[in-house]
Amino acid sequence: PPQFPTFIYNKANKKSKSNQKIIFIIFLAAIGIFLLLLGAYGKGNEKEVSAEDSMNAEEYAHSVEKNISELCEKINGVSDVHAVVTLEGGYNTVYAQNSQSNSSGYKNEFVLTGSGSSERAILVGYSTPQVSGVGIVCRGGGDAHIRSEIISLISATFGVSSNKIYVTEAG
Repeated sequence: PPQFPTFIYNKANKKSKSNQKIIFIIFLAAIGIFLLLLGAYGKGNEKEVSAEDSMNAEEYAHSVEKNISELCEKINGVSDVHAVVTLEGGYNTVYAQNSQSNSSGYKNEFVLTGSGSSERAILVGYSTPQVSGVGIVCRGGGDAHIRSEIISLISATFGVSSNKIYVTEAG
């Protein structure tokens, strides 16, 4: 093999080491960018439950009213049902919790994810508003037996006490 003068060999060797460092830095930068993109892609695929995704309270009330009307019309002697529902509160956020019992009682803790400043509770979903009152106007609602049947049915189905359900005859 040909003999290179030492100053040429040292210069070539320094260039080679410099090139290796640059290639290594570019390689690390590419890995970093890949990991950032991978993290952003993963977050985009997570399904976040939000209040906008669930019904608002007014839509929920209309849905319950429709269910009550359809249910009452299945009772013999009942027709032309119009129901109105009042709600107590709104949607409540529900988070995952751990419950532990000890000698002094129960201890509930939220289940957390992440660490440091990005730590947050795990969202499970939303609970629906409570039905606080029901008014029903229908044909057949003037009959005491039918009125009692409707009140019992609505009370059992929606968990509303019978004194918060009013049924009357349509006129």
